[in-house]
Amino acid sequence: MESVIVTRHGDPDCMELQELPTPSPGTGEICIRVSKAGINFADILARMGLYPGAPNPPFTPGMEVSGTVHEVGPDVDDFEVGDRVVGSGGSGGYSTHTISKAATVFKIPDDVTFDLAAAFPAVYLTSYLMVIHPGDLQPGESILIHGAAGGVGLAATELAKIAGAKNIFGTCSPNKHAFISDNGVLPIDRDNFLAEIMDWTKGKGVDLVLDPIGGEHLMQSYRCLGSGGRVCSFGISDMAPTKRKSQWARFKSWLTFPKFDPLKMMASNRGVFGIHLGRWKNLDHLEKAKNDLLKWIEEGKINPHIDKVFSKEQVSEAHHYIQDRKNIGKVLIDFD
Repeated sequence: MESVIVTRHGDPDCMELQELPTPSPGTGEICIRVSKAGINFADILARMGLYPGAPNPPFTPGMEVSGTVHEVGPDVDDFEVGDRVVGSGGSGGYSTHTISKAATVFKIPDDVTFDLAAAFPAVYLTSYLMVIHPGDLQPGESILIHGAAGGVGLAATELAKIAGAKNIFGTCSPNKHAFISDNGVLPIDRDNFLAEIMDWTKGKGVDLVLDPIGGEHLMQSYRCLGSGGRVCSFGISDMAPTKRKSQWARFKSWLTFPKFDPLKMMASNRGVFGIHLGRWKNLDHLEKAKNDLLKWIEEGKINPHIDKVFSKEQVSEAHHYIQDRKNIGKVLIDFD
């Protein structure tokens, strides 16, 4: 098989395509012949050595794939060779063949393309946990989505509409404001978002904020909340302002991460929670999320937006593309 290997922590050019033995699945596992792999910012952080729990080099990144079942391991009864599937979680997805736990894999209908499927699991499951449950956005509430033009941002926007949000605010690069505005999002200046949110809401704040940045930015997001509001922290891109790992940037971000005071949160009726899809343990909850999301796809309520598909030889270029903030929506890798 062919796999993309992170040979060392560093910029996108530290990855290379290598020939490796095709793995065999163990108990409760499936080997997937990958058609498309989705790129997530977690992959970029793992490549840089900044993602918690990521393996040390050499390793293959990638947490979401679509393709067909190549081989089924012992004690797996619900899948057969040739089934069209999508899988998420763990790593190893940037490869022609990858091993996934059967519990994190589900079948896809024949009318769902592999491109659409690969753009679906990580961003939509993460967005579901942030917006639907436990985020619990209610009809008539408002939400601020940072990175609203990215894969998670677009998915969260669709789910916020399904949840009945009254106002959806979003930050992104200025050249993407027109796109998110056409998508029903009110563009907010990402460098002055707290003041703009308070101006738009007449000082009341919003009910839910999704923050993938961390550091001092997370505290500013918290200050956007009204009474009963909650902020979800789901990323640490503040630690990766450039394409190379910087110990100074990492230390500076760590110093500015807020230390939330429970007494002050009680007094203001505001809360903070975090989402890490790779460490989510409630599989029954994920199963419900998968079923809801597939139903909404069939009903036409959600439609993953694919920005660009790169070949397996262009993975480094794809990472550059995302870190240069060129993408709107999902970026995929083609392993066919």
